[in-house]
Amino acid sequence: MSKTITILLSTTPYSFENTHTAAKIAEAALSKGHEVIVFASGDGVHNFTKDQKAKGITNASEVFSKLIEKGLSVELCGTCLIFRGIKKETHLDGAKPSSLTKLFEITKKSDVFINLGM
Repeated sequence: MSKTITILLSTTPYSFENTHTAAKIAEAALSKGHEVIVFASGDGVHNFTKDQKAKGITNASEVFSKLIEKGLSVELCGTCLIFRGIKKETHLDGAKPSSLTKLFEITKKSDVFINLGM
């Protein structure tokens, strides 16, 4: 039976292992046919910007782009984007601005909620 899994990601891509953990959980759940939603809040929105130059470690934009192609849904806190000056044209394709109201709705419908923050 398919479940809805929501991951709240609120840390930068390269300061913590949360990005790697979120990506691995999402990949595993998607491969089992589950719906997976990542809601990026705070500095977590930096995980979903184009053209990151990470070398020798997991490149967040590449990993999440592939997962979006496999069905990952990505919601980006709109206020967090504004505070950080992140423009729409720099978001990964498929990652969309969202709101805390949407996070509430997503959380309500989720079977599993995982918080990867500080």
